[in-house]
Amino acid sequence: MKAIKLAAMDIDGTLIGKNKILTERTRKALTAAAAKGIHLVVASGRALQAIPAELTGIPGMEYVITSNGSSVFRLSDSKRIYAQDMTPDQVQRLLAFYKNYDCPMEAFIRGVPYTSTEYFEHPAYFGASPASVEYVRTTRQPVADMRAFAEEHKNEIEGINFILRDMELKAAMRRELETFDGLYVTSSVPRYLEISHGSVCKKSALAWLVKKLGILPEEVAAFGDGENDLEMIQYAGFGVAMGNAVPLLKQAADLVAPACDEDGAARVLEQLI
Repeated sequence: MKAIKLAAMDIDGTLIGKNKILTERTRKALTAAAAKGIHLVVASGRALQAIPAELTGIPGMEYVITSNGSSVFRLSDSKRIYAQDMTPDQVQRLLAFYKNYDCPMEAFIRGVPYTSTEYFEHPAYFGASPASVEYVRTTRQPVADMRAFAEEHKNEIEGINFILRDMELKAAMRRELETFDGLYVTSSVPRYLEISHGSVCKKSALAWLVKKLGILPEEVAAFGDGENDLEMIQYAGFGVAMGNAVPLLKQAADLVAPACDEDGAARVLEQLI
């Protein structure tokens, strides 16, 4: 295996666990990796505004891939240096699809996540854990009419999420959405159904950044736990699935690390440096 020059890491279920806390061991491992010259990149389904400050504030954390690969932000000046928004036609088609369903919706616009007021006010009703309730309340901007809001901003949407507590309904919606041409459909956690431009995934944004930095794919380590990490894990020279990862990710990975709540990412980083 080549020496690792860049580490791309998912957040939820990878760097932070159910309590939404970055452990001291993980913080120290990230800081040590940066000190050794390894580029640190967060790769998340979250919008920029929802990335924890304790991560973005780590010395050497340089870039953030957000919205499942729709954007890359440079942290030094918060500039969006890579963008692949949904097209207005895609947004309108999704809104036409959404008329048949009654569930909260989110839209990410230039790093800011907007969500239906009903989800903002009652996240636990839609499956959010106590720690996630606080996360929703502190990161989202509530909007009373998300349909009208998305229509108004159809030229600048990074991605759209539907939030569901009924898993059968989620499966049915997903089956229909996957018949639409030009969309990327994924799910990072059970209550989210996440849609973006068809050219988007964490891999596409990571590959763009790796080329920009003059790094080879085999010099990249990628860490994840969810379905939306699959392409990134397959792309990286060293793909790491957490012990708590979904089965398909474990099958694709070069290494299955201990679970997130056992500081699995930190343990692997310590070995890489």
